[in-house]
Amino acid sequence: MRRFEDPLPLEVLSHDDALVLLEVVRELAHLRTLEDVMAVVRRAARRLSGADGVTFVLREEDRVHYADEDAIAPLWKGRRFPIEQCISGWSMLNRAPAVIEDIYADERIPHEAYRTTFVKSLVMVPVRRSDPVGAIGAYWAERRTPGAREVSLLQTLADSAAVAVENGRLYEAERAARRAAEAEVRLRGELLAMVSHDLRNPLGVIAMTSSLLAPLLAPLSGRARHHLETLNRSALRMERLIHDLLDFAAIEGGAFRLNRVSHPLGQLLEQAADLGPLAQERGIDLALQPPAREVDVECDPDRVHQVFSNLVGNAVRYTPAGGSITITAEVGERVVELSVADTGSGIPPELLPVLFDRFQRPTARIPGGGVGLGLSITRGIVEAHGGTVRVASEVGRGTTFTFTLPRRD
Repeated sequence: MRRFEDPLPLEVLSHDDALVLLEVVRELAHLRTLEDVMAVVRRAARRLSGADGVTFVLREEDRVHYADEDAIAPLWKGRRFPIEQCISGWSMLNRAPAVIEDIYADERIPHEAYRTTFVKSLVMVPVRRSDPVGAIGAYWAERRTPGAREVSLLQTLADSAAVAVENGRLYEAERAARRAAEAEVRLRGELLAMVSHDLRNPLGVIAMTSSLLAPLLAPLSGRARHHLETLNRSALRMERLIHDLLDFAAIEGGAFRLNRVSHPLGQLLEQAADLGPLAQERGIDLALQPPAREVDVECDPDRVHQVFSNLVGNAVRYTPAGGSITITAEVGERVVELSVADTGSGIPPELLPVLFDRFQRPTARIPGGGVGLGLSITRGIVEAHGGTVRVASEVGRGTTFTFTLPRRD
């Protein structure tokens, strides 16, 4: 076995060799996947070395993976070996090329693995000599002594491919993580939808039984009627929670749909004013500040009302009696800004970054945000309209939620 300790001289390369390498470098610069990188390198390696076969080997900690090959007969594509039991591992561990004229005369070659192949001679060079991430092997069917040109070409090619290999691995890892995350989101959405659907059946039975009991309990004591009213309120609350779960599942699964129409902004505010009694029951004043001029908004009115219900409901929950809630609309060039401001307890600044987060729950209860899915659904609805939602708050002075909707030209 010949060992090349130092970088091989580039002056042994011909003009045509240099052009081929330049073409490979240009092509590698535009590739993203590891599969494409390996395909380009193995084709170029055979072309430059004139070998009867080429393999592309990747290091996987204490093992090596023969990930790709281009040869006159099958070699080891797809197989993995301990790094210390093959010549590719030797090249990586020693950070140097290896040249073997006769594979059966070298004790570091696993002879049995080669007996079923055409290989008689080989060259193996590391990919990234400082800290090898792989190796490129070239093989010949006739015994020969590979010269400095072949070794230099293969090492230069391996050096050129090092960055592309690392980028390809990072891209593959990112793509795998994204696929796993998308699968998790789909599974979570399907589970939420299934659970929500199954909850509706017993809830329907409860609601139906409650309606049948109402005439029978009317003549009875006030205590019995109180229990029935409690049952009805609980059923309505559970129905709202189920709708929230279904909306959340649709948003997470990418199946959330809007029924967009051109709608007058003034009517949206009038619908928001219908929430006034909710505030008045708690001794809170609900005021409207309409825009200076009327415009149309491109939106789903029912979903916008759901946003107002969430935001006003949260404001009522955390605003003391005697406080106020103000709904404001401002017309911009392309969007309309709608705000719900309260004089409640406010939100601590350290909780603001996770306020709309669908999965990261803060350790403390969020004033104005509740502990459910309301704000996550609110953001989902607004973003489905192409808008944005933000919050500004000061502890002890109140909170303002602002969201945008597109104007109808």
